[in-house]
Amino acid sequence: MSGGAAEVVELRPHTPASLEPLLRWKNDTEIQRLSDGGTHSFTREEVAATLARWMRPSHGTVHLAIGLAGRAEPIGFLHLALIERAHRRCRLGIVIGEKDLWGRGHGRTAVVRAVDHAFDVLGLDRITAEVFADNPRSVRMLEGAGFVREGVMRESVQRDGRRVDELIFGLLRHEWAGAGSDRDRRR
Repeated sequence: MSGGAAEVVELRPHTPASLEPLLRWKNDTEIQRLSDGGTHSFTREEVAATLARWMRPSHGTVHLAIGLAGRAEPIGFLHLALIERAHRRCRLGIVIGEKDLWGRGHGRTAVVRAVDHAFDVLGLDRITAEVFADNPRSVRMLEGAGFVREGVMRESVQRDGRRVDELIFGLLRHEWAGAGSDRDRRR
């Protein structure tokens, strides 16, 4: 159940301890480009307001901090958003903000735990995730967690004077249930 050498990945509610790392990540140009395609600055007040919203219960979104056991500050965040209970589906978004922890499997572990929550606790049947085509780490993370590439939104975003495709990934409950021991190896 570890994401790296004896590092246990946890999904937990946000606390005020999320503010400083979130402020760093929200103002990091590389993270912005990989997660939303644009770049802009955020004030402490704007990020604090976002965090306050994330800390309140919501029917349509589950906001979680990604942490490592024994570490107070989170290493990233994850959302199960646009939850549509009538259609039993949602959209997943994830950021590992601590760049020195990129490539260590923490994101994949967090995604696997979030998928378990979406299917087992929320009772959903489908999870969608979108990734920019020029973000191969995120593509590998989703595929490693069992997601299947379903399509491409061609030239979806404008960045640095060029258009970038966005890849659409999906995971269905019955695929997840059928993965069984495969899923346990991915944790």
